[in-house]
Amino acid sequence: MMRFKLYKLNLAVFSAFIAGAAIPISTAAQNVGGGLLLLSFFLSISSWDEFKIACRQPFAIAGLALGAALVLGTLWTSASQNEAWNFVWKLRAYYLIPIFLFVFSIAKVRYALLISFAAGTFLSVILSCWAAWFNYPIFHAIHGDWFIFRTHTYHNYFAALLAVGLLSGVLTKKFTGLWRWIAITAFVLTSYDILFLVAGRTGQLVYLLMIGLVLLLWNWRLGLMLGAILVLIGAFLLPKYSDAIQRGLSNTQSDLAAYSQGNSYTSVGLRLEWHKQSKLLIQEKPFIGHGTGSYKGEYARIYGVKDGPLTSSNPHGDYLWLSVELGILGGSLLIALLLAAAWQGRNLDSAWKMTLYAMLSGMGISTLANSFFVDNITGLAFVLLTCALLNGQKKMELSS
Repeated sequence: MMRFKLYKLNLAVFSAFIAGAAIPISTAAQNVGGGLLLLSFFLSISSWDEFKIACRQPFAIAGLALGAALVLGTLWTSASQNEAWNFVWKLRAYYLIPIFLFVFSIAKVRYALLISFAAGTFLSVILSCWAAWFNYPIFHAIHGDWFIFRTHTYHNYFAALLAVGLLSGVLTKKFTGLWRWIAITAFVLTSYDILFLVAGRTGQLVYLLMIGLVLLLWNWRLGLMLGAILVLIGAFLLPKYSDAIQRGLSNTQSDLAAYSQGNSYTSVGLRLEWHKQSKLLIQEKPFIGHGTGSYKGEYARIYGVKDGPLTSSNPHGDYLWLSVELGILGGSLLIALLLAAAWQGRNLDSAWKMTLYAMLSGMGISTLANSFFVDNITGLAFVLLTCALLNGQKKMELSS
């Protein structure tokens, strides 16, 4: 019996290790790791009363509420039932939050996920720097945009999560001795990679905002002063010395100029057009929306074109996407997910809380111009990492 229990624990740890390492590297392995975590849950659950506790936590309730709303939305959707239920299935990670909260209540399992995520992300940072320094593109890297395994948006976001975690640990003195210097070195290298080597405008901006939030949570007076310095650096020095940021600003300016002249066929222009049409769809049915899975068909209807560059199955803005399909409740449920996680994590130890809150703010801001909630890569990563962090050390544990 003891041997079987050890086997189940080892499976959960192995599954978490695979899932964490895969987040910045491989979608297939990430899904495999998530599936193995589910299997380890069913093998390890011994009392459903324990699971009920996980189901009653705010983050779990918010995820289940989102699932319930999507299922109800299939009743009045203008899409086919196949399309509607495919969208329900696409967001499956949120309905599994209670299971992941339960699994990561085991310390070895959550540390396996977090450590392997940090290792996989830092590997991508090291390879990105190596490719840039030797001017030798590897994997997905291209000259001037040195992302490795993921697109530059995902690369920068995951690297930002690593950096804010390291900074939180350094500021709260969780890292001591040699580990402190290793964490500082990794933080500097990761920041350099995000701000100078990988051309992801959203990721760069969100990263600076996340760093500012960590500083404020650490010490609001000193953090406010350091945040002001950070703003000055970001506004005046980075555009001057960072080729990646120079290129991003130049592309944004040219995209906006083109859009003002009627050309929407640019990265920024397409997003502005998708957002514009999505808002019109929301105005048609602001309270109940057009139903689950209806976005693509409704967008084609209102835009009047079924095929072409300006048609869309993804508005690159999840608040708009869910509001089109479920009305104002849809976008509100995404905000509720973030607020529920923040509320549930209010009693965490400082380092865990700072990292969690920075991640939640980064997720909430990034999804204004991307589909971070709906996309499987960032959606599953968000659920797994949030559930692990919410099971971190509490303040009362440290004082007892």
